Amino acid sequence: MRQRIRTAAWLLLLAWLASLPAAAQQLERRDTVAQRSRPGVDADGMPLGAWRLYPELGLELRYDDNVFADDQFEESDTATIVRPELRLENRASRYRALLGANADIARYADFDSEDYTDLRGWLLGDMQLGEGELRGELRYGKLHEDRSSPDDLRGTELTEFSRRDARLAYGYRPGRLLLRADAGFHTLDFDATQTAAGLVSNDDRDRDLLEFGLRGGYSVSPDLALYAEGRIDQIDYDLARDRDGFERSSDGWELRFGGLLDFTGRTAGEFYVGYQSRDYDDPRFSDASGPSLGGEVSWNMSGLTTLTISGSRHIDSTTVVGASGITKSQLAFGLDHELLRNLILTVEAEVANDDFEGLERNDDLARVELRGRYLANRFLQLLFGYRYRQRDSSPANAAGREYRINEIYLRVTGQL
Repeated sequence: MRQRIRTAAWLLLLAWLASLPAAAQQLERRDTVAQRSRPGVDADGMPLGAWRLYPELGLELRYDDNVFADDQFEESDTATIVRPELRLENRASRYRALLGANADIARYADFDSEDYTDLRGWLLGDMQLGEGELRGELRYGKLHEDRSSPDDLRGTELTEFSRRDARLAYGYRPGRLLLRADAGFHTLDFDATQTAAGLVSNDDRDRDLLEFGLRGGYSVSPDLALYAEGRIDQIDYDLARDRDGFERSSDGWELRFGGLLDFTGRTAGEFYVGYQSRDYDDPRFSDASGPSLGGEVSWNMSGLTTLTISGSRHIDSTTVVGASGITKSQLAFGLDHELLRNLILTVEAEVANDDFEGLERNDDLARVELRGRYLANRFLQLLFGYRYRQRDSSPANAAGREYRINEIYLRVTGQL
């Protein structure tokens, strides 16, 4: 089974590489206040033949009053984070290609166990083909698992992992019809974690995900298109059984009904509702199924203010003992306001719920963030903000995670 997944992934990758000579212009959504171009302060980049290079370097100071995300062991610390980034972009009237890499290098003043170096690289491409669009992407990340994750082992060091993603999609719009097919391949490879009880290999968390989707729809008007979409996927773990003896590999399917909005540039986005189901290899796990939803819609209330609403409900993987998966539900609101031509203020609020399938455990989460972005000139930006996060588990004896985290940050970014 695993070999078939790898073979399909390589075929997907080869198809993407074959499309590279004709890479890329993505159909852009209507600009919001935060996304719109600002010629006076946006980076110019550096010309390199047909490409343009955008170098960037950020320095952030962050104060965290609960670095271990644990109300039973609250410790505060200050981190210094260096954020270098390089983007290489090639734009034309019918295509775009984007190559990039960045890093987050964090060093804590007191708890060096929380130090991390995250690395990311990506190659994206889109191309207009008559009434169709071909889109592909390759991504790689060497990352760390956040202490707030329900799967965090509470080790004496952070858990690091590698993530690889490949995706290819083709959309075709003849007249009012809307057709799209896509495929994706994703891998997660976790490093060992040192805990107080010893070294945990984490090999039982390594897994591959192969997914396919097919969409068909109709443009009811220039502002609204309705569609139906079917999706299937397969999650295959490297080890047949995890350290607790559970078989976590599974197969899933989902049926969606949704719409695409673009009302004269003021309201734009996508939404869907549907039904999802997941069947696990382990007979001790019951099938996880139920309603699904997702989407994001932005409303430009005026030329200075944008309201964004997003939501989702899906089944996620976990290695929490006894849980087959987590049904995650989330609803978020964001408000961007251009107080000055070069000062954008943002307010975000999010509520979420993690329902652990097979366990009597239910977690409520919340996040509130206030931030400002000051665009001094085309070479310098300043970002400052406050973030609050919390998680509450019920019932009290569910061995869950509970925390309240307050963070204050200040970032200075230089760019060319």
